[in-house]
Amino acid sequence: MAKLIIFCCAIFFLTPLKAQETYLKFEFKGLQLPVVYVGYYEGGKAYSLDTANVDLKTGQFELPAKTLKPGLYFATTTKGKLLDFVISGADDSISIFLHLAHPDSAWAKNSPENEAYFNFEYQRKKLESAIDAQKNLRSMMAKASNRDTNVINGIDRTIMALYQRTDSLALDFVKNHPTNLFAKMLRSVRPPDPPATLKAKLRNGKDNPAFLYWPKNHYWDNTDFQDESLLNNNFWHVFFDQYFGRYVANSVDSIMFALDELLVKTPKNGAFYRFIVMRIAQYYEMNDTPGADRIFVHLADKYLRKDQTPWLDPATLERIAYRADTHRPNLTGSLAVNFTMPDETGKPVELYEVKAPLTVLIFYSPLCTHCMEVMPQVYQTWLDYSGKQVAALAINTDKQVPYWQKFVGQQNWEWTDVSDPKVMELLDRQYAVANLPLIYLLDADKRILAKRIKPADLGQTLGQYLDR
Repeated sequence: MAKLIIFCCAIFFLTPLKAQETYLKFEFKGLQLPVVYVGYYEGGKAYSLDTANVDLKTGQFELPAKTLKPGLYFATTTKGKLLDFVISGADDSISIFLHLAHPDSAWAKNSPENEAYFNFEYQRKKLESAIDAQKNLRSMMAKASNRDTNVINGIDRTIMALYQRTDSLALDFVKNHPTNLFAKMLRSVRPPDPPATLKAKLRNGKDNPAFLYWPKNHYWDNTDFQDESLLNNNFWHVFFDQYFGRYVANSVDSIMFALDELLVKTPKNGAFYRFIVMRIAQYYEMNDTPGADRIFVHLADKYLRKDQTPWLDPATLERIAYRADTHRPNLTGSLAVNFTMPDETGKPVELYEVKAPLTVLIFYSPLCTHCMEVMPQVYQTWLDYSGKQVAALAINTDKQVPYWQKFVGQQNWEWTDVSDPKVMELLDRQYAVANLPLIYLLDADKRILAKRIKPADLGQTLGQYLDR
């Protein structure tokens, strides 16, 4: 998803899927490293499973019999991945052979699934390499031809044709191997096509709303949420992110509604349920986008309570609960907590008496080295927008009031500075004051529009709200 990019760490226990004893034997010709690591994928993440010692004369190694869940696995060394392979649960034991000098040489004994998969991967990687080569050619030709559209468009058509061949390759694999686990995985990340009877245009030539909404309403039709093995690969997470990026409006209420609607489809506390809850929570926990705090608190209250999550360890639950509690008093969209503090002359200043379409709150300390580095930038940004009725209130967070008074007297700042250690003790929790300087943006009614704004982003944030 576009909303969804970098995650915080969360530790959770994985419940083993239905599986059986599987014997793994490998023979990799040309392998010169003494140890190979074997692992599996789940929800786009790679997990280590076991290590094996290699017979360097034969390139052979094996793993002791283990209970392996169905899914996509990998074998790797410290110098890089060797190959991926499939455990479907249908084989008593499998042997995998590969000559490292020949990428197309992988084959499997007693595993038709892997034979089909290896052939598919070889063809897919060839197309992938061809696409990368065309993209590099496009970049070079764009510079050489001064971005001549006649040159670039021809390369773009070649790239599009290669993408279509890749798509056809996947479709053919699903058609020719319908019972293979990997084919089921591929099918699960492909939304069905609208029925032929559903037309894109109405008789009057306008777009048909039913046609536009059909892909969103049927996006998950090919995903069997009861079959948890469909999650055990390195690509289902991309399919998940694309749903929120393409079909869910970029608003807090739309995201929360889509999340609730999707989780109803998944078995409670199953692998898909855990994946969805944690992927969304990990993204929004440390996200400063306006409204991210509301989404995270919604998750914490509805899906991540102690009595709701037997699969989460106590430390993670405690961290999530603490994080949600820090957000509650200052959720985006809620009224900011009012306060009154004196300025450097002793005159009381009340937040709610500051009259302006927008008000910037800056929590800082003159004893904070980082604050002193960035406050000139913050002040200049405010000056640039102050003519557009943007007020600013700078709040001292330390207890050294005489030092603060002297500091403010030397700055000649035109905004208002206030300080009161006793009031600040109350505001610490109400505004979750940490990582100074801490910047909030409030509307005319003193509702929180944005918080934890980075100093470098203040101008852009003000511009967004002033342009509305």
